Amino acid sequence: MKASWKLGAVAIMAMSLALVLILGASIGSAAAPSPSLSNDIILVGNGGAGANNIKVVDVDAMATVNTIAGGTSLANNHGTLLDASGRYLYNTNNSLAAGKTRITKFDLGTLSEVAVFDGLSASGALTSGACGIEWTQNDASTGKMWVTSMSAGTANGGLYEVDQTTGFTGRFVDNTAGADNGATCGIGWNTSGSLAYAAAMTAMKTTQVTNLSSGTPALGATALSTTGLHMLTVDKAAGITYVAAGKNAANNGYIDIIDNSTMTVVNHYRTGLTSQPHDVRISDDGAFLYAHSRFGATATPSTGNSGILYIYDITAKTAPVLVGTIADEGTSTTSCGTELLSKSTYCGSPSLSLSKTGVRWATYADYTARQLTVDYSVGNSGINANTVAIAGSTSTNGVTLATATPVAVGNIATGGSAAVSLKYNVPVSVGSFFSTTYATAKDLCNNSYAYPGAYPGA
Repeated sequence: MKASWKLGAVAIMAMSLALVLILGASIGSAAAPSPSLSNDIILVGNGGAGANNIKVVDVDAMATVNTIAGGTSLANNHGTLLDASGRYLYNTNNSLAAGKTRITKFDLGTLSEVAVFDGLSASGALTSGACGIEWTQNDASTGKMWVTSMSAGTANGGLYEVDQTTGFTGRFVDNTAGADNGATCGIGWNTSGSLAYAAAMTAMKTTQVTNLSSGTPALGATALSTTGLHMLTVDKAAGITYVAAGKNAANNGYIDIIDNSTMTVVNHYRTGLTSQPHDVRISDDGAFLYAHSRFGATATPSTGNSGILYIYDITAKTAPVLVGTIADEGTSTTSCGTELLSKSTYCGSPSLSLSKTGVRWATYADYTARQLTVDYSVGNSGINANTVAIAGSTSTNGVTLATATPVAVGNIATGGSAAVSLKYNVPVSVGSFFSTTYATAKDLCNNSYAYPGAYPGA
């Protein structure tokens, strides 16, 4: 038996087994996109007990298409910010660590934390934590971002500079003054990057801040509100700032629309719903405004109603028109903080490759049964490939696949690979054969892909 095993192994090598490994990219079917909204993905920070994750919302599908589980520091999400590549996500955390403003750096490629930055407030005490976050001058290439402090009191409710690799730099700007200081939440920039806009929740004001990117920061004109403010977004081309406003049942569900040239509230816009908007984002094409309500459609906090996204047409920049809602995009009443990016940046597309790493008789029983094992490595040079599976294989010369399909391979991150082995029934008279292997995968938005196309045996 031992001699036969060795002879068998030599013989199979002499066969010069030829496998044609075909694995080309072919995107599977997805829902037909709406021309106006199809390019937008919204990442919603979903914090609180039992949550601490990030909801991935496809605006075209009007639904959550994925949930990214958070690590130990991805809790009580407020501000959410992506780098230019769409690979790294920065989250501000409210009340996660006593006395600290915390930033978590999160790798979307590996779905794991890669860094946690802690910083004390200027006065050395902090009661709440962080809220909004934005790159300096809205430009990720600066390597610097500003995060807002939710604490009230002198030298607490302001802005902190954070380096994307080293953490808090020590620079602090108090965007309100003295007893009038309030928890700071919103942060954004004008087109040139010369002015920042910071919204204070308790003080109910949005203030211009000069020299925030360099030099000595100074406070400029202020727009007053009648409602507690949260996060904001700047329509730089139009010179308009939209601020999520609404704090309680008595005065709730508003968006402040500010003319940046005069720093006046030109429309204290009632959303028409008893929601409590906490964040706003402008669509990729500038035509729509997305407002995120942490408490859903009720004025009273309710876990069952939390996390509704409202979509407004802002063709008329100071007169939004509600055109749709996406319900239940959060499972906690502390759901807060969104980031907007294009589908092509976030979802991307997996780019799979297949290589043969070995050919063998796995056991003597396989040898006598003519079941040949071929070892493969499946690589991914594109954005995350989820739920990768071998759908089947077709071969020449009467060779058939012995392994039952589909064969789960798992998730393959960008630049990663995974091993998989398949068994083939090889007739005695066959010395070589060609094989086409079919695979399926999903992207981060749950769209399906087939390589090199649909498996004909499905």
